[in-house]
Amino acid sequence: MEKTIIAAVLYLCTAASLCAQNLIPYERSGKWGYKSPSGEVVVEAKYAAVSRFADGYGVVYDYNSGLAGLVESSGRVVIEPKYSYIDLCNEGFVAVYICGKDKEMWVDGVWTYIDLSSPDVLFFGDDGYDLVGPFIDSVAWVNCVETKTMRKQRYMPVMDKKGKKEIGRDYLFGVSESFCMDDLYARDDDGNRIVYDGAWVLVDKDKHVRTDLNRPYQMVGEFRDGLAWVKRDGLYGYVNVRGEEVIPVIYSSVQGAPGAGATSLLLRPENGAVRWVMNGRGEMAWLNEKGEVVVDFVKFDGKIPAGVTVLESMWDY
Repeated sequence: MEKTIIAAVLYLCTAASLCAQNLIPYERSGKWGYKSPSGEVVVEAKYAAVSRFADGYGVVYDYNSGLAGLVESSGRVVIEPKYSYIDLCNEGFVAVYICGKDKEMWVDGVWTYIDLSSPDVLFFGDDGYDLVGPFIDSVAWVNCVETKTMRKQRYMPVMDKKGKKEIGRDYLFGVSESFCMDDLYARDDDGNRIVYDGAWVLVDKDKHVRTDLNRPYQMVGEFRDGLAWVKRDGLYGYVNVRGEEVIPVIYSSVQGAPGAGATSLLLRPENGAVRWVMNGRGEMAWLNEKGEVVVDFVKFDGKIPAGVTVLESMWDY
């Protein structure tokens, strides 16, 4: 009896593992499908293109319409191919792009979400946004007005049977292992993000807006350690995941914001400093999560006095 129970448990664990595994794209007669790592066909080759698997899902493009859908690792179609583009986002949500009336890609369409627990329902109903970011700690940034900012387009190279890239056969996919705000933006030839001022607000999974709709932010950043930089009226600060401005939007620059540079000074953890800010006089200070000054403002000339609170060797480039 005990051996039977053990065998049953092992079987269930193996089955669950196989179900959760990432599938591998394969091509047959110019169409694409998925195989298991052991070579078993899980999704027949019937699509115009398929993405690499990420987070247990793969993007598939219908052979006739060219529209995108989503399959899971069992081969089941989770979202029928009817969207122009799909990004694999975080925390059980995907971002989908719906073209406008003219059907011209990236021009007059809108972005919205699909909760994978309710894949047949658009998260915001018939409404959509100019750009939407990933859910992190159950909140996400959405941009409410149309801008010239273009969402980054990701490509997957098509490989031949020997594993070599086939020239001219890159396919456009929305697939990312861990989607982040930096993945939103197209870049110029020098690799810099092309971002225009928008009207960003913070929403949660209950569709509540956590920041002031009447005072949206021009630009927003990634949540790191519970805080995200924000910009309003040309000044910067930080908000937490509740939408509270824990570090007020009064600074000319803050750590992580555009143009702030990659260099930051890290302090001893016991001091509680989590971010640096710069005022209009070019002076820098380090603040804790409450926005309180840990190291007072000093003139920034490329060097910061070490003092007793700073580890001089802990520069983060």
